[in-house]
Amino acid sequence: MIAVIAAYAHDRVIGRAGKIPWDIPGEQSRFRELTTGNVVIMGRRTYEEIGRPLPNRDTILVSMTLSVEQEHCTTVPTLAKALELAGGRDVYIAGGEQLYREALPLADILYLTTVEADVEGDRFFPEVDDGQYDIVQEERIDGDIPYAYWTYRRRPMTPTQAQEYVREIAVARGIVLGLGPIRALLARLGNPQNRTKFLHIAGTNGKGSTGAMLCRVLTKAGYRTGQFSSPAVFDPMDPWRIGTQTISPEQYARLMTRIRVQRDAMQREGQPVPTAFELETALAFLYFAEERCDFAVLECGMGGLEDATNVIPTAEVCLLTSIGLEHTKFLGDTCAEIARAKGGIIKPGVPVVLQGQDDEVCRTIAAICEKTESPLVCTQPDKIEIKTCDVSGTEFSYKGTTYHLSLPGSYQALNAVQVIETIQILRQRGYVIPEPALRDGLAQTAWPGRFETIWRKPRIILDGAHNPDAAKRLRQALESDCSGRRIRMIMGVLADKNFDEVASLVAPLAEKIYTVTPDNPRALDAEALAETVRRYCPKVRAVTLEQAIRCTLQEAAADDVVLAFGSLSYLGRLRELLQNMGK
Repeated sequence: MIAVIAAYAHDRVIGRAGKIPWDIPGEQSRFRELTTGNVVIMGRRTYEEIGRPLPNRDTILVSMTLSVEQEHCTTVPTLAKALELAGGRDVYIAGGEQLYREALPLADILYLTTVEADVEGDRFFPEVDDGQYDIVQEERIDGDIPYAYWTYRRRPMTPTQAQEYVREIAVARGIVLGLGPIRALLARLGNPQNRTKFLHIAGTNGKGSTGAMLCRVLTKAGYRTGQFSSPAVFDPMDPWRIGTQTISPEQYARLMTRIRVQRDAMQREGQPVPTAFELETALAFLYFAEERCDFAVLECGMGGLEDATNVIPTAEVCLLTSIGLEHTKFLGDTCAEIARAKGGIIKPGVPVVLQGQDDEVCRTIAAICEKTESPLVCTQPDKIEIKTCDVSGTEFSYKGTTYHLSLPGSYQALNAVQVIETIQILRQRGYVIPEPALRDGLAQTAWPGRFETIWRKPRIILDGAHNPDAAKRLRQALESDCSGRRIRMIMGVLADKNFDEVASLVAPLAEKIYTVTPDNPRALDAEALAETVRRYCPKVRAVTLEQAIRCTLQEAAADDVVLAFGSLSYLGRLRELLQNMGK
């Protein structure tokens, strides 16, 4: 919580020679009550008027010219550095004028006192937009001086308003690479990304499942573990979670309100402004810092080197999952180029766990690790033995040890062994992660929308395979788990994906396919998709999502399979419609 505390008289003076506001009768008790045991941030002139650090508080002096370094008092050059040093603790900003101007947009709450007395001085409190706050006034008289205590609590957006705000920016800004805007935003927010230990994940496919397993294992080991992944599929709050709990809509709206204040200020000042994904990433950093997470599993949105998540200064481990062709407009036309972009998350000296895969990818990542002197561990797919794989999950052995996953799909074993190797590195770095926590965490991980069976008769499967690499894994899972069963499909994709190759891999397995248009500004029209899909499956029909569900359920027998796949952006709506139909 960031608070501003100030007192002023009729002409908004907040200080005077040889005197500070809380020396005025009546203000001192309020100041003491609020700040004792917390962090007080003040400017040079305010500190000079006091002449010493405040007792029973940690004092941070913001100054470029005066330096004080002693117990419970230190000096930093900027407010951003002061907030970073506070480490997420409650802070009270107590003067002077320049500091108030910088702090006012950041403050969650203002504690203001108006004094009905004549006070001389030359410093002023900035204008406050009353419309942004819920205000409570308390009248008091000390001696013969009347006071009014004002408490201004910033009025947050509602969750719906916050989501709409981000949605509008997503439409207006789209994808813009580069870290300048998010670095500027985070500096204004006190650099919350510097207060958490991260496990950073990049890759084309498997990031979400791998992150979910890793988060679950660390949570079972007793660590307070956050996770940030994207996009939201079934609930708008899905990207931000601690353990198995997502962020509350109210906390999301409150944090996004703080972020909006800063982005709007950047826009007014003519600075480059962050994209929607950068706002969501900044919210993750604020959330994890506020909740004092021991770890946070951080998933790249796209790429790595210029991905918004790559503003973190370091990580405990960097993970690179399966890498294939995707976002070629931004990342490159070859697997090696894409691997270099995703390998941009590798930090000097930080261990890297790479999912064993194409030789070209492995060579590219190995070269980056050699340059950064980062220890590299490659998982060994040839040491994986799949024992069983069905609707209830996957059982496999790795290097002679057997594990069970609740996640179906044999390809999940590839993600799981990456978690196993990461846990081994964390153990070597001194973290206590018992073997039961590893086993139970893997066995209890749930990750919706990844070869997820949501109904048994007929078997309805949801899968977010939207690029060729994911489509290959989906095809393998269908061939091993749904062999001999008739498959009907619902397919919806975004226009900027390689949907032709995705269709070529999956569509031949279908008896019939219904194409739909996802509710997304980047969606490919269902008719256009149908033209492509007909090259690989003769029975194709472009319909609405509601029609696709109704038709597949009417046509499917109890032993058949209905697969809805492609863009994650429509699977949440599909699940909702099925639930309304009793499925």
